[in-house]
Formats: sequence, structure tokens, C-alpha cells
Amino acid sequence: MRDGAMGDIRSLLLLVGEHPPVEYYFRGTQRTQAAPVYSISKSITSLLTGLALEARALDSVRAPIRPLLRAHDTLFATDARRARITVEDLLTMRAGIAWDELSTAYTEPANPVGLMLATRDWIGHMLAQPMTAAPGTRYAYNTGATILLGEVVGLALRRPIASFAQERLFGPLGIPAPSWHHAANGVANAGSGLSLRPLDLLRIGRLVRDTGRYGGVQVVPASWIAASLTPHVGTTAVRYGYQWWMWGARGAWDPADPVYAASGWGGQTILIFPSRAAVIVVTALNFDRDPIRAAQTLTQRLNDILTRTPNQLVP
Repeated sequence: MRDGAMGDIRSLLLLVGEHPPVEYYFRGTQRTQAAPVYSISKSITSLLTGLALEARALDSVRAPIRPLLRAHDTLFATDARRARITVEDLLTMRAGIAWDELSTAYTEPANPVGLMLATRDWIGHMLAQPMTAAPGTRYAYNTGATILLGEVVGLALRRPIASFAQERLFGPLGIPAPSWHHAANGVANAGSGLSLRPLDLLRIGRLVRDTGRYGGVQVVPASWIAASLTPHVGTTAVRYGYQWWMWGARGAWDPADPVYAASGWGGQTILIFPSRAAVIVVTALNFDRDPIRAAQTLTQRLNDILTRTPNQLVP
């Protein structure tokens, strides 16, 4: 990483067991420096959804989203399938909305994420997209769906999602109030709009590794962590839960030795190795690489290190 063999890596943090974390920063990156984490925002929005369920603001993951988006009710009426979209459909990227953000580079004007973010009303833009499948039947990676999810959570709570996140998640983890990207009308970019420090990501990873506990406090229900890390969709190589990725320590999905991941554009990565009690965070500016493939390659290399020389990773 230091020599550039893995591209433009900015930080590497490792936590094994209860030892103090080992932290490396590269290319002028400062320990206190926050930066966009892109789609790691999705995994954090999943945690906030679990907290909204715990607060009973949402009845269940099977709750339809239409009743909470009354300002856009006419758009739901245009297709009966759209009216059946649930919270869980958004969590698992199975909303049925026509969307393909992976075939075009995010830097290209034609990418649907950029087209959405250029509008004033992200929610209206998303709900105006055609439906191509019944909700719950077809996976399609969709940043806009997570923005919808964040708005649903905020409306259910009757407060901005950013303030709820600070009170119930970031505050208990000792994370200073992060920057959120917002639309012109105030909607939070819950799909890719958070900026955090690498150490903040390590705390999120530790929370998930420890089934929702942090500092002796149950911050997020253990049942929600378990549901989030349960494969809901995917192939033999990669599975997807509630906005969390998963594969095996040696590559393809392996329920006997899983690795759980939050992944963002450019190589922002949280890796959780339950069998080794390890959490690894990488931040990078590798925008020309597939972040999931890069994270899987990194998983295999780090797994070899964790397997062979675990005692060398702690002070």
C-alpha cells in the first residue's frame, strides 16, 4: 500500500480482538481528516433503519413506504407495483424500479445517480422512474433506493435522519457530527452522502462485529445486526443482506467463514472477519476500480496475513 502497488490508498486501520487499533495513513492523509465514504453510507442507513424499528417509528421491514410519502402519492398511483414497495425491498435493492448505475461510470453525465442528484426533488425523481419488476423479485443496485429509505426513516421518526443518527448512533460511538450531503429541498443523501474519518469507520465495523454493542452498551439491537448480515440476494460469489455485502474469507461466499463488508466508490471499505475478531478499514481514491472486486482481493490478502501471523498485527 505504501509503495502504491494497490493504487491510491489513503489509510489502513486494523483492529484484532480488544487490542488497540493499528493505524496507517498514506500520501499526506491526516488522522483527523474526514472524507466522503460514498456507499458505506448505505450500510449506516441500514443501522439507522434498525434503530427506527427499535423506536417503533416503523412497524416492520414489510411496511409499505407509500403511506409515509404522501407528498408523492400521485406517483404511486401510476403503477400498482410501485404502491407495493416495502422497507425491506429498499434494504435489499429489490424495489423493482428501472435503474442501472453500474454500466456507466459515475463521472459520466448519463449515470442515473448523477441525473438524480442534479434534480431538486430526489424522491420525486426516483418515484417517477418506470417499474420493471414486481417489488421483492429482482435485485438491482440502486443508490436512489437507499435515499428513498433514508427519507422514509426520517418521515417515520418525524425528524431529520441526520439528527437521529447523531443521537442514537454516532454519539454513542464517540463520532463527531459528520457532514451529510443534502438536496436543495433538505432530503439527506442516505445512499452516498456521508463524510467520515477512517477511525469512525473502524468504530462502525467494531459495532457490527460485536453484534451491536459498543463500550458495554447495546447501541443497535443484536437481532437487527443478525438480519442485516443474513444473505437475502446474490450469487455463489457475493451475497447481499440489508445494505451489507458478504463473501468468504478465501473468496466466494462461505457461511462457515464469512466476511461482512461495507463498500464505497473509490475503494472505501469496512471488512469484518468474525472468525478472527478482526475489523479492517481502508480508504482510497481508486475511482477507476470496481470496489467490490478490490475489496474481495483485499480480503484474501488480509486473510492470509491474519491466518499466518495474527500476533504481528497488534502492538
